[in-house]
Amino acid sequence: MHNKIIATAIIAFASMEACAEDFTDTAKVVSSRPIYQTVTGQECYNVPAQPQASGGRSMGGSILGGIAGALLGSQVGQGSGRVAAGAVGAIAGAITGDRIQNDGSGGSAGGTVQQCKDISKQVVTGYEVHYLYGGHEGVTTMPQQPGNTVTVGVTAHY
Repeated sequence: MHNKIIATAIIAFASMEACAEDFTDTAKVVSSRPIYQTVTGQECYNVPAQPQASGGRSMGGSILGGIAGALLGSQVGQGSGRVAAGAVGAIAGAITGDRIQNDGSGGSAGGTVQQCKDISKQVVTGYEVHYLYGGHEGVTTMPQQPGNTVTVGVTAHY
C-alpha cells in the first residue's frame, strides 16, 4: 500500500513537469532608477612650461663656477695674460655653474610639463526596474533604461 502511494506521487509530479510550458510575455514597467558606481582615477594633461621668475634662480652655481673658472683660467698664460684668462674663466665658469644648478632653463620657457589631478565620478552601471505581471510586482536589473514594458520569462504549470 505504501509503495502505491509513492508511485502515484511520483507519476503525479512527473505529469506536472510534463505539462510545464515556458514562454515570454510583456510586463508593464512601474518604475526604474539608475544604479550608480563611483569610479576614481587620474586625469593627466601636458601644459607649456612656465618661465621661472627671476627671483627663483639660485646664484650658488654661478658663484662657485665663477671661482673655479677664475682659478683655472689664471693658470694659463703669463703676466697680464693670466689676468685676462682668469677673467674669461670666471665668466665661463659662472655661466656653466648657473646652467648646471638651474637645469639649463636659463629662465625661459621650453617644452611641456605634465600635470595630473585625481578625479572621482559617478557612472550609471545599470537600472533597477520594477514591473507588474499578472497582478504581482517583480524586480530585475537591466543594462539599459527600459521603455514602458519589459519582456519577462514565464513558466506555466498545468
